[in-house]
Amino acid sequence: MSDNFEQFPEIGQIDTPKQFHQLGIFVLDGSGSMAGQAQGGVTKADAVNIAVRDLLTRFKVSRVKQNFSFSVVTFDTSAQLRTPITEASNIDDNDDYNPLNGHGGGTNIFEGLKIAEQQANDFLNQADGDGVPHSVIILVMTDGACFNPGLTVQTSENIKNGPSGGKITICSTFFGQVGNSDEGAKNLLRDIATDRVMGFKEVYDAETLRTFFEKSISSASGVTI
Repeated sequence: MSDNFEQFPEIGQIDTPKQFHQLGIFVLDGSGSMAGQAQGGVTKADAVNIAVRDLLTRFKVSRVKQNFSFSVVTFDTSAQLRTPITEASNIDDNDDYNPLNGHGGGTNIFEGLKIAEQQANDFLNQADGDGVPHSVIILVMTDGACFNPGLTVQTSENIKNGPSGGKITICSTFFGQVGNSDEGAKNLLRDIATDRVMGFKEVYDAETLRTFFEKSISSASGVTI
């Protein structure tokens, strides 16, 4: 056999065609208590920043990235849209997603949920353009009790039972500290989650938070990232 055989160029990762479009909305607690320590020698706010940045990087290099978009909402007593709806391939995974930036007050989860609901509705109302199924997953993270738990539950129920409720999943996570657990706060987060068991998790560090976010998105979308 001749050694002068034809050399074929290496083929890199092949992205799959868009089969669906899912929006992931991070609703992140920026209350003052997020300055407390997490495992790993960083604050809880820094751990959230690490988790979000790492997750966005994983999506940017994923073969299924064209199926996903993201948005970031931060809150304390009020809420703000930190990152508008952006396709995963264009998201800035080097940005600063520390939820304490511009915050540091109390904890009103419902304020973050209200902005997330508007983002979800905007996304779903514009869903006809690319001809694929659209859905939304709202990922709520907090480390303490909400100042108005009743309004938070009501807001989550409005989302779940609204016109687009069947296309929206809510998952929630409590950023805890070992030996200092708030059962009331955790029960509230279970109440707002679409699935009280699989849709809720208590975390203590950046890696566990990132893993929960990623697995929640994978489960809701039906694909492995």
